[in-house]
Order: sequence, then structure tokens, then C-alpha cells
Amino acid sequence: MMTVGKHKIRSHMTLEYEFTGMRLQEGCFTPVDWKLSVNLIAPRGTSEKNRTEKELKAGVIYNKMHFWLDSNLSGVIMVDATNEDDLYLANLTANITLYCPGDVTDDHIVELLHAKLSTLAGDSLVVGEMTLKGSDTSAIYTFDSPDGAYSMPAIDYIEGETRDSEPWWYRNDGFCFEFIKPVPAEGETVPDDVFEDIVDPMTEFERLVKEATESYIGIIKEPARIVQVEKWKPKTV
Repeated sequence: MMTVGKHKIRSHMTLEYEFTGMRLQEGCFTPVDWKLSVNLIAPRGTSEKNRTEKELKAGVIYNKMHFWLDSNLSGVIMVDATNEDDLYLANLTANITLYCPGDVTDDHIVELLHAKLSTLAGDSLVVGEMTLKGSDTSAIYTFDSPDGAYSMPAIDYIEGETRDSEPWWYRNDGFCFEFIKPVPAEGETVPDDVFEDIVDPMTEFERLVKEATESYIGIIKEPARIVQVEKWKPKTV
């Protein structure tokens, strides 16, 4: 039975997701089919109006999490970003690359995904126990963090100057990697607007959802219409 603080949760929902990608280890690409399972708890309101608002927000966040999974994990390359050779190889491909601050094993990956989905969820959904199973191993890895504690490092896990002060798994955005500022040639400087053409896919997602639901907040009596958002493809920087 799941617990939140001192409270035992008797009812929860589960998000199940399957995706295919690659592990990149020591220059070797290994194709993998992954199965992800995430237990989620939606906080209940204290009144009918409050409950309706919370249910609406929880529904939007659920779709936001699913959108992030679709945008980042389809054909993903899992790479140890502290290994310069492997990171170089991964960035030569057109695939989205998920940066791991260490080994690209499922026990590590499931913790990264737990932290990211918890960040996306905010206080609208509680991310509970999460499991991950890769087709290249017989083990199923489980992770939970009732106290919100994780073992991952800060942004300095990766070499170079980054655009953001927080690593991707602690950022409420649509990415699973870092933006590294290019090293300028001698006597030159990196322009301040080097990343100005990068658009966070979550910005567009939230704008469309807001337009579709803002007139219903507080009075809607049925689930909000699901807004279809085109899959996002990152630009090479």
C-alpha cells in the first residue's frame, strides 16, 4: 500500500509506458525495449469546487507527463554524459540523447525518470513507486522517493559551461539533456543569444492546454478535452 507522509493511500492510478531506444556504453550501441510503470496519486479537494479544480489540474499534468515521455524517449540514446567519447558519438546522431551522470543502467535511469516526472508533476500529482524493465536484462528495477531525496549530482556533472544552473531532471521543461555553450575561438566570445532559437516544447503544450481549459475552470463537470500536440524534434546546437 502506498503512503504519502503518514497517510496510507488505498487508491491510486498507474501510468504504463513502453519505448525503444539504445544504450551507448564504451562505444557500443545496444538496442533495448523498455517498459516503464509509474504509480500516481491525485490529491483530493476539500470541497466540490476545489475537488473539480484539482481533478482538472491532475488530468492536465498527466497528459503533460505523457507528452514529455513521447517527446523524449522514442528512439532515445541513453549515454553516460561524463564519458566524452560516448557523448561525442551520441551527439553525431539525429536521435534525442538522454544524459546520465554515470552508468546507463536501469537502476540509474529509473531514478532520473522519477526525479524528472516528479518535477513536472509539481503538487498536482504525487509520483510514487516507479519500475523499469529493459529487454537486455532479466532484472526489473524499482525506485521510490517518499521524502523527495535523490542521489544524483548537481549540474557540474558535465564538462563545460551550461545554459541552465540545474540539471535536466530537476527542471520543469521538455528536455532530457543539457545545453552546453560552445567554446569560443581565441580572441572571440560566445554571444549571449546563442540559445535564443531553442523553444521549450512544454511552453507550447501549456499554452494550448490553457486555451482549451481556462474558460472551464471552476465550472467544468466532465474531463477536459485532450489537446493533441505535434511531437517535438530538437534542433542541433
